[in-house]
Amino acid sequence: MKKKRKLFFIHLGKLSSNSGHTARLRYELKDISKMADISILSLTDELDQSFINKYPDVNFYALPIKFDGWKVDNLAHTLERINKRIKFCNPDIVILCIEVWDLILGLQKKISDEVVFCAICHAMPFLGSPLNPVKSFESDVRKFANKQSLKYRKDYIVKHYKEFPKIINSSLLVANNATVSFYFKHYFPKSLFWEQVPHVTVDPLQTSKPLNIDYDFCYMARMEKGKGVEYLKDLFRKISIRLDRKIRVAIMGRADDEYSEKELGRLLENESKFFSIRFFGWADDKTKAEVLGKSGCFIYPSIYDTFPTVVNEAMAHGLPVAMWDNIFYKVNYFDIKSVSVAAPFNVEHLASVAVNLFKRKSVVSRYSIEYIKKKGGSKTVAKDDLMLFNEIIKNYERNK
Repeated sequence: MKKKRKLFFIHLGKLSSNSGHTARLRYELKDISKMADISILSLTDELDQSFINKYPDVNFYALPIKFDGWKVDNLAHTLERINKRIKFCNPDIVILCIEVWDLILGLQKKISDEVVFCAICHAMPFLGSPLNPVKSFESDVRKFANKQSLKYRKDYIVKHYKEFPKIINSSLLVANNATVSFYFKHYFPKSLFWEQVPHVTVDPLQTSKPLNIDYDFCYMARMEKGKGVEYLKDLFRKISIRLDRKIRVAIMGRADDEYSEKELGRLLENESKFFSIRFFGWADDKTKAEVLGKSGCFIYPSIYDTFPTVVNEAMAHGLPVAMWDNIFYKVNYFDIKSVSVAAPFNVEHLASVAVNLFKRKSVVSRYSIEYIKKKGGSKTVAKDDLMLFNEIIKNYERNK
């Protein structure tokens, strides 16, 4: 019998949290744990026991981690504790599931001579997801750094971004999606990195009849500057005028920075003759399914994304999606008839697009469902990821 691979995953927070960084592993875990021996180290001070109980064949561990801004506090001690757990599990490969630069650099130096190590990137390190990238990585990074309102972010970027070119050529990084691959190739055409096969991490809605529409439009995000919450008030007003009635809106998520918290507060604090909003906060899977299933159109005016889980979740419920014309749209959704775009920051145009999709939901809904179905289910994701990790291991062994 062929020996199972031993995979050791590291991620931030609890795996049960609805985070985009944990979505893929959470989605494939049941299947990949049948194909390989899985150990998961959650960098948190607590584990979700009810979640763990669902996976008796998976080894779960917790290790608290603290940050000072973007820096990992007491990094050397943290790396030592992570390495101790890695040695205990003796895996074939260690997979860091989030692009925390201190951990990428630190673990590469600490363990890469002893065990295969890779780091999955969900965004472009030091840049996120630039809307109009130029050819020069350094030029874009410096512009991005200068736009940071928080000094610790600017200082961290300026201090560390020059380390990136060496890492991108070390066969260490894994692009989680096609947008990240685009950025890697755009800035470093000859770079050496791996690519996960693009997959959504949600199953299509299984229902034979459409539900009643309780919310005309829906928005969901882990809100931070760039995710578009600042446009919603004006957008909903313009949509209402176009439909010539008050619209019903559902909003799910939370504000993760002061800017978005202020904008969300402005949106929710006063009644409007143009729209009524029901705010659900950070929604669990059950709430998301109920709200999305009773919504007419998903609106996502974000420029700060690569392959947004929230968009895929909305499409899995047959929702059409209105968004800005940006890189992650061009790379992932360009030919999907249920996704329409407006010129970035043109709220009037986006309102027009959203109204058109809302009116045509019954016609275009199936294209959203078809898109999700074509991306394959959890078993396909697990097989593709295991194949990728095997290739990374073989490459490491060849180059020892």
